Amino acid sequence: MRLITQSWVLFLWMYLLALVKSQKCTREQFFSGDLFDSNFDTTGLEAIYPNGKQVRVGCNVGYRGFFKLICKEGQWDSRGKPCEPRTCGHPGDAQFADFHLENGDDFVFGSQVVFTCHKGYQMVSRKSYRRCMADGWDGVVPVCEAQQCPVINVDNNVQVIGDPDESTYGNVVRFTCKSSTEILYGSAEMYCDENGEWRGNVPKCKEVKCTVPIIEHGFVRGKIQEYKEHEILPFGCDARYKSIDVRSSKCTKRGITAEWSPTPACESIVCRLPPPLEGTNYEPTSNNVFIPGDTVRVICGNKHWISNLWDTSAEATCKEIGDWTLRPVCQEVTCSNRRPPHVNYWTVKWGQQIKMDDTVTYSCQWGYKKTDGATNASCTRNGWVPNIFCQEITCNRQDFQNANIVQRNNRNIYKKNERVNYICKNGYEGRFTLTCGEKGWTRNEQCRKLCKPLHIDNAQITHNEKNIYRLDEHVRYTCRNDAQRDFIVTCEERGWTGIKNCSECQTADEPHGIVAGPYNDTLYYSCKIGYKLSTKGWWVEAKCTDGVWSGFKGCIANTMCGNVPEIPNGRVTPCEKSKDAQITCEDGYHAQVTSLTCHDGKWLSEGVSPETFCKLTAVSCNPPRKVDNALIVDSYQKEYLSDSTVTYQCRDKYIILDHEDTIQCKEGQWEEKNIMCTPYCDKLKDESINFTADKERYMDGDVIEYQCVLYGIEGNATCNNTEWNKSEDCKGCEQLQIDNAHITHNAKETYGINEQVQYACRNDAKGVFNVTCEKTGWAGMVHCPGKNTNVV
Repeated sequence: MRLITQSWVLFLWMYLLALVKSQKCTREQFFSGDLFDSNFDTTGLEAIYPNGKQVRVGCNVGYRGFFKLICKEGQWDSRGKPCEPRTCGHPGDAQFADFHLENGDDFVFGSQVVFTCHKGYQMVSRKSYRRCMADGWDGVVPVCEAQQCPVINVDNNVQVIGDPDESTYGNVVRFTCKSSTEILYGSAEMYCDENGEWRGNVPKCKEVKCTVPIIEHGFVRGKIQEYKEHEILPFGCDARYKSIDVRSSKCTKRGITAEWSPTPACESIVCRLPPPLEGTNYEPTSNNVFIPGDTVRVICGNKHWISNLWDTSAEATCKEIGDWTLRPVCQEVTCSNRRPPHVNYWTVKWGQQIKMDDTVTYSCQWGYKKTDGATNASCTRNGWVPNIFCQEITCNRQDFQNANIVQRNNRNIYKKNERVNYICKNGYEGRFTLTCGEKGWTRNEQCRKLCKPLHIDNAQITHNEKNIYRLDEHVRYTCRNDAQRDFIVTCEERGWTGIKNCSECQTADEPHGIVAGPYNDTLYYSCKIGYKLSTKGWWVEAKCTDGVWSGFKGCIANTMCGNVPEIPNGRVTPCEKSKDAQITCEDGYHAQVTSLTCHDGKWLSEGVSPETFCKLTAVSCNPPRKVDNALIVDSYQKEYLSDSTVTYQCRDKYIILDHEDTIQCKEGQWEEKNIMCTPYCDKLKDESINFTADKERYMDGDVIEYQCVLYGIEGNATCNNTEWNKSEDCKGCEQLQIDNAHITHNAKETYGINEQVQYACRNDAKGVFNVTCEKTGWAGMVHCPGKNTNVV
């Protein structure tokens, strides 16, 4: 039993020994397991470790960490964390440089950073990189220095602004010429680039010169290739081209360079329309650039004008020089804002612009009245209407057939409130006075009419017969051939009134008509069936005039034609031996129908209306243009036929110098003649002066010399706008009478300006003095004792 027990124990011990032996951990088991990392330092590990054994695993160089292996029942367990690369921290900043990681993802063992210098800087260190080692970054932080540019050498006449000797990247050096008569050739400034080289060309200062430019569509005259300062470039442009600038191109210094000013250039010769303005339109409107020969019609608004105040449209042609034949811009119709002569008040402010259709109210000075009774003045295309705002209140001398002026103040023109007295004559009696007022003459009384007996054919006076009759007297007349017929005439201002005609008309007889009347010297008649009047209508009236029935034409058969029709611009003439009538048209018209034929009582005209028998053939002209200070002596027409003429006549004291006073209408256009009325002055008529006149008429600006008859003053007179302007008035002095004094030298009746007279006081032998005739009168008068001085 004891043996069995011992055997069992031995068996159990051997089993436990095998079991424990099978729970060991090996090194190869760690190498092939998931816990292995190549960064572990495994050089100290043993081949086998028993269960429960703890083993610390170290890290390779450059790595760090705490890692422990524990053998549990034949399997490795771990504590801690695997080995990690050692960190080196920031590699350090280099001035004027940047760096980047070239190897690795962080600043840890084995990584490498490379440094790069900024633009314009260069590396002066031997190495441009640093590596992260086990004990930190190797080497030192690299050093970058700025690029250095070489010294710039310039001529002595070049002014340098900056440091050309020691310049680094980014430095700028500028240059100018020391002399104002020279310009810079080369670079005006140079700068040091990132490669340590100067950008630009070293300049030189030379005399101001300009080279011959290349001119598109132009050419330079002569063979000179360089021009000095202020010299002009002789250049021209090709055909149909012109210089852009009208000024000459000069060689001009501009700052540090020399150039042609203005730039010589040529452009196509064109005419341009200005931007559209109010009141101005063009036809055609598709473009605003035209070549020579092109035309454009300028159309103005109702309140604008072009060429002259009366034209609202005109045709402008582009000339060869690139200019228009007339400025293609419409001007607004305006009127002067200056206060007209003799206007006392008006509603125009200072500087106000007056436009067409504007109206102003105004009043006239005393002694003047508004022209033609106007209440307002209106600005029109022809200027102010009325043209003269205020007229002096005057009255033309009034002559009467039956009265004479009896006062001495007998003139042709009288002013406001002046009176004229008349005495009646020639069958009138009494006196009356005319007074000039704003509305003309006013009359206080009239001449009383005296009428002589009236002779009436076939009549005799039957009551109040005498040799003379006064105003409002009546006389009865009776017809000799009809005692029952009488009438009364009255002596009135305009003569006898109420006169009747005693001449009788015979009874009217018309075999083919019906007559009614007469009634009050008028009868009425119409025609019987089969007959008609020769005039239009179916009945007419006739009056008894001096024993003859006027308007009594009789009746004609219905198959006959009456009076020929009246036609515009022509006439119809019946033929004596046929039923035809010939049509003749006036000049400028042609007959669409040459004759009329009477058929069955009607004039046949081939279906053409009498109003269009004569048709206009020639192109007519509008009314001719207005000429200042001139009138047209021909009658006015709305249109003028081709070849018709009008003649201008200047108003008083104006003349047409070249005698071209007539223009002719040709194909719808008036002849272009420069008709102008030039002012002139008549020969100077003044009895107080002497002058030499060799002609009867003097033109505007002519000058004549004269001498005053009484005072010897010399001057000149200038013809100015039909009036003579004298430089000197013929003024002088009449002999001066001074109380208690007498003339001792130069005694005469009249004296000229600056002439002297010597006087002496009667009561004082030493009281001698001179007086001088001046324009304002006598000067230098002295009071002689006794009385005051008087000027006579």
